[in-house]
Amino acid sequence: MGLLSKILGRNRNDVKDAARIYARVMRQSRQPEFFGEGRFADNYDGRIDLLSFNLCFIMKRLRAFGENGQILSQAIFDLMRDDFEIALREQGLSDKGVAVRIKPMIRLFYDRLKAYDEAIDDNAISDALAKSLELESTTSFTGHIAEYGIAFHRHLNQLSLGDIATANFKFSPLEN
Repeated sequence: MGLLSKILGRNRNDVKDAARIYARVMRQSRQPEFFGEGRFADNYDGRIDLLSFNLCFIMKRLRAFGENGQILSQAIFDLMRDDFEIALREQGLSDKGVAVRIKPMIRLFYDRLKAYDEAIDDNAISDALAKSLELESTTSFTGHIAEYGIAFHRHLNQLSLGDIATANFKFSPLEN
């Protein structure tokens, strides 16, 4: 989203809803139990991976709501991309540096989103996680996080677009 879009979009409901959803997912994606040895790496890539994992379920559910779901999904993506850009600028990168660095970050997000989306349909989330985490095979953690994701997916499938837009959803506890 460009500066003019941000200024003009401040009063758009989809932007407000996206901000509410994104903030909720970011808080969840920063929980320490997701990070560590054999888990998501506690670095930028690992945090993007976990964020992608959590957003995957929301974006998949939003597709079921047609055009309104697509608009909200796009607003979430735009907000996430803006957040990535702000983080890069805070690291002191110039416009050119941001442009170079943001492309791989967005590519990583889309790759993860696609892998997790397909894995949900194939019931192979644990395998997709093992690949993302660069593990040689599935582990108890990938099994636990897969169960967490499937439970979240089932929960979202029971919610309306309004419930999701108001971030009225619950994350499942991560069983360790």
